[in-house]
Amino acid sequence: MADDTDELDRYLNGLPDKIFAEVSDEVLRQAFMLSDAQRAALQSLEQTAETGALEASCTVAPGSNDLEYIVQAGGDMTTKEVRQGSGVEYDYALAFEYGTSRQHAKPFFWPTYREKREGIEQAISDAVERAIK
Repeated sequence: MADDTDELDRYLNGLPDKIFAEVSDEVLRQAFMLSDAQRAALQSLEQTAETGALEASCTVAPGSNDLEYIVQAGGDMTTKEVRQGSGVEYDYALAFEYGTSRQHAKPFFWPTYREKREGIEQAISDAVERAIK
């Protein structure tokens, strides 16, 4: 009986580390999968940015802890002046996603996330189950 209790204690004590490692790896895999899918969605749009900067800006950044990754697009790579000499900067990733008064929206970021969200959640749930077994 004591051996069973010791074995259970070891299993339970090691469980948080196993879950953390498994889930952290899966969250990172899913973040890169989502970023790749968003980049692919951009490539399928007509008239994507001529420089390729918008596609290149689809990246994954570390979050505030080892279980958080930020899937992002836009930023420094896609920010430029609205009109040369205006001094007003605008991130044209936002123009693609939401449109402007001169350009229809060509959303790539949020629709891809919504399409993939259920699968991402399931993959993370599966990772927890793998760690527990």
